[in-house]
Amino acid sequence: MAMPLAMAASTSTSLSIIGSSLAFPRHHLHPPAASSTRFRTRLRNNRLFLSSPPSERRRHKSVCGGLGLRRSKPRGHGFVVGEPSFSSCCLAKKRRSNLATFVPGAFLDKSCFRLSGNKLHRSSVQLPHATVGPDEPHAASTSWPDGIAEKQDLSVYDSELERIEGFLSSELPSHPKLHRGQLKNGLRYLILPNKVPPKRFEAHLEVHAGSIDEEEDEQGIAHMIEHVAFLGSKKREKLLGTGARSNAYTDFHHTVFHIHAPTSTKDSDGDLLPFVLDALNEIAFHPKFLASRIEKERRAILSELQMMNTIEYRVDCQLLQHLHSENKLSKRFPIGLEEQIKKWDADKIRKFHERWYFPANATLYIVGDIDNISKTVYQIEAVFGQTGVDNDKGSVATPSAFGAMASFLVPKLSVGLGGNSIERSANAMDQSKIFNKERQAVRPPVKHNWSLPGSGADLKPPQIFQHELLQNFSINMFCKIPVNKVQTYRDLRKVLMKRIFLSALHFRINTRYKSSNPPFTSVELDHSDSGREGCTVTTLTITAEPKNWQNAIRVAVQEVRRLKEFGVTQGELTRYLDALLKDSEHLAAMIDNVSSVDNLDFIMESDALGHKVMDQRQGHESLLAVAGTVTLEEVNSVGAKISKTETQSGVMRLIVGGGRAAESSESRGSVIVGVRTLSEGGRVGNFSREQVELFCVNHLINCSLESTEEFISMEFRFTLRDNGMRAAFQLLHMVLEHSVWVDDAFDRARQLYLSYYRSIPKSLERSTAHKLMVAMLDGDERFIEPTPKSLENLTLQSVKDAVMNQFVGDNMEVCMVGDFTEEDIESCILDYLGTAQATINHKREQEFNPPLFRPSPSDLQFQEVFLKDTDERACAYIAGPAPNRWGFTVDGKDLLESINNASTINDDQSKSDAQQTQGCLQKSLRGHPLFFGITMGLLSEIINSRLFTTVRDSLGLTYDVSFELNLFDRLKLGWYVISVTSTPSKVHKAVDACKNVLRGLHSNKITERELDRAKRTLLMRHEAEIKSNAYWLGLLAHLQASSVPRKDISCIKDLTFLYEAATIEDIYLAYEQLKVDENSLYSCIGIAGAQTAQGIAAPLEEEVADDVYPGVIPVGRGLSTMTRPTT
Repeated sequence: MAMPLAMAASTSTSLSIIGSSLAFPRHHLHPPAASSTRFRTRLRNNRLFLSSPPSERRRHKSVCGGLGLRRSKPRGHGFVVGEPSFSSCCLAKKRRSNLATFVPGAFLDKSCFRLSGNKLHRSSVQLPHATVGPDEPHAASTSWPDGIAEKQDLSVYDSELERIEGFLSSELPSHPKLHRGQLKNGLRYLILPNKVPPKRFEAHLEVHAGSIDEEEDEQGIAHMIEHVAFLGSKKREKLLGTGARSNAYTDFHHTVFHIHAPTSTKDSDGDLLPFVLDALNEIAFHPKFLASRIEKERRAILSELQMMNTIEYRVDCQLLQHLHSENKLSKRFPIGLEEQIKKWDADKIRKFHERWYFPANATLYIVGDIDNISKTVYQIEAVFGQTGVDNDKGSVATPSAFGAMASFLVPKLSVGLGGNSIERSANAMDQSKIFNKERQAVRPPVKHNWSLPGSGADLKPPQIFQHELLQNFSINMFCKIPVNKVQTYRDLRKVLMKRIFLSALHFRINTRYKSSNPPFTSVELDHSDSGREGCTVTTLTITAEPKNWQNAIRVAVQEVRRLKEFGVTQGELTRYLDALLKDSEHLAAMIDNVSSVDNLDFIMESDALGHKVMDQRQGHESLLAVAGTVTLEEVNSVGAKISKTETQSGVMRLIVGGGRAAESSESRGSVIVGVRTLSEGGRVGNFSREQVELFCVNHLINCSLESTEEFISMEFRFTLRDNGMRAAFQLLHMVLEHSVWVDDAFDRARQLYLSYYRSIPKSLERSTAHKLMVAMLDGDERFIEPTPKSLENLTLQSVKDAVMNQFVGDNMEVCMVGDFTEEDIESCILDYLGTAQATINHKREQEFNPPLFRPSPSDLQFQEVFLKDTDERACAYIAGPAPNRWGFTVDGKDLLESINNASTINDDQSKSDAQQTQGCLQKSLRGHPLFFGITMGLLSEIINSRLFTTVRDSLGLTYDVSFELNLFDRLKLGWYVISVTSTPSKVHKAVDACKNVLRGLHSNKITERELDRAKRTLLMRHEAEIKSNAYWLGLLAHLQASSVPRKDISCIKDLTFLYEAATIEDIYLAYEQLKVDENSLYSCIGIAGAQTAQGIAAPLEEEVADDVYPGVIPVGRGLSTMTRPTT
């Protein structure tokens, strides 16, 4: 199963189905009081809190290393819990078949008709700009409307982008009141003044040792020391009458002793802080392991073990064991093992203490009503300064000695908190001559099997747990990933976008399925960091009645996949961003009302995780600063990332040469209808469409078919988990070898295109575009919709032959992009492509009549279409011939060869070195097979910019105008299209203005600034899209195709260089190949309105062919008013 809960499209997830999930207590010495407001990055009441006050950790102590700190439910991999009536085998067997996802068809047909199959969108710098649309009055867009930014000065954009980039890379501010330092013996301390509650303070001493440090025969010994040291302290007992409260807890990585006390008492001479510090010093570093105390605490711990062995505890232990089965966390519960607890003597316990309890392995936190920081530092040194110092000097235990856990075992001074560091001058001495305690055992790093690409971890099967005491059915789906430290504004921005994405998921699940009889009783989404476990876990927990378990699972999976597929909407982005900012603003307003214990726990947790610690006001200001840079596209990219984050996934595309261009004159429409027939049928071999769909769902395969003018392609998107790639190859093999063609699918496909044909007149744009294409391509039906007459002539056999005759061995290529090894892919290729039989029709290379432009001049070069409508509007299309991507023209010319010959003749040896260098670069570009692809792309950007600034911005004749190129690869032609929308009164002027811009590049020369801007736009687009699998598929396409001989690996390797090397002269060489003269240019204007038909002569209507659309009145001698979509 793959879900974007951990913000990566290919992130592995696990399934956990449990019973009642209650808070998981840590091992306390005393029963905790009622808990305070909890700090967590989880969703509450459909909203997500980024920086709520932290939980009181001493009141949420947990056997599993902090599971109760940030979330109320623990997490596990593949875990199922239910009542005894459930059969675990049945659950495990049926689970996958019920995890249905939305798949439109076994083979989704993506065939479409475009004026520009290679549409090059105008690109502009996207800057935050709030607009309110009529459909969502509450929503604000964070991007410019199309083209708005283009009219701005480019230098402003560049400087603004550099400023934003610099801002995001800068570090977040540090808490201004937080002070940290280090004593000579290595003890680290942090001090934060806080007057809530007044005249009281918190002192926590955290020893960086816990159950993870125990050997096989020491399981539970850290917890034992906690008991013996804490309750055996006489100095702690003396504080009992002062109003102080104290406790302690142990988790996986830490043992914490804490005291909450007044700053002074009537009986004490001044501050109480030194007495508290003295007690903590005795507890942690000078305990007396008296036999009597050990026996008392042994009995207490055994009693505690029995007391806490509830059904909830057992479920939680099962979850945790499964979640961390790859490391010691699953085997080192702090409570320990009963048989070992009964055996330890004082010597055994003392040895563990000596190994781990020393100042360099501890941190002291003091938060409270502290006025004099310098005095507090002096008191700390007076109490702890001589601890651990003797005549046998040792070396400091450096952070590197802690391996992967160093970031929170012994926090570095440079990590987490900045503030004003106060350190004694003695700290500048050689630490190796001061520390008397050398680490005697190095904690090995705790290794996790991350739910991340490349982790190499095998997926764990679902684990099922049943018990008669369980009353409810619960399912947990989760992902475990490393903790990402939040140190910069960019880090904070990523966190914010994740929260928005998760907020949308949580809200959708809770609202979409609310009904009188919902399939679940509760839903909870949790995304939290845990320093105690050393990981970040995202959990989706659904509780349901046992009989509804299948529907509950379906709800969760469908919504997760829907969000991954379609992303967050603009309204959701605005709504949740606003909610998060309001919560942050509320917390900032409470900056003077946060209790010391909440501040302390927040600091301890953040320090353990390596996060920068800010106060509430800084946090809100930082959040506001990054919120303005968040866009909808980036939020969705965080939710379903691709390329590097698209690891553990792959995409495969089969490309078959021919396409609609291979249709014979007797079978127009046969290829496009045939591809649709195959898609509609969805059957292979003996498998029904439903079985194929289920196969795709179970293996997370998305399959689609597409037919274009040049090619038939089949694309498979799959996960690499659960043998997803092998399953995709299996499906491809079945399509190639055992495709099933059925009559009812053919009938549906033919009817679909017949309906589409008849619906075209309802679209002014499609009617107008079709009329232009018919005129320019001389009525060639391979580039327009098949007519009813052509559809009627088709048979199931004719469409099958039209498609399958193209599936010839050397006419097909397979391109793959994904996170797979060469060995994996080679195995699949040999097994499934190597076993495909040679096609019987390996007879001839596809023969077809090449497409031709209508001979010019022609009286069809300017046409109009009128459509009766209640609302007035107008559009127009202007088009003309162009070469294909590789420099071949429709009349057989090889422009690339001509340019190379001209360059050779014009070589001038008298040029300067700089000129010769530039000449070499220019020659290199002009000799490259991708010369026209590069220069035409740059030319398109320049023309688009001019169209916008002239036709829209200066003349105000249109709201939208664009120039697009359709450059074929296999066919020896191409064309350009200018699309413009306007009003009936302005559309003719708009067309004339567009023609003037198109033809005006000689009189109004291209400038270096225009070219540089076009280069940056395309290079930025390349850099952004190169992270996606789909873009790489486009780069790889046709490298193996004999029908596209000029494409080689240099077309990928040299792409950046080619853009940078292009000159204005190169652009004009490309421009000369566009036919823009009156005899070559075609245009068609479409006008809709109530009075558009007036004035049209009757004889013109009588000339209309039999299959003309009713309600559309063509002007001139057009063959029909049909058109293809403009997108």
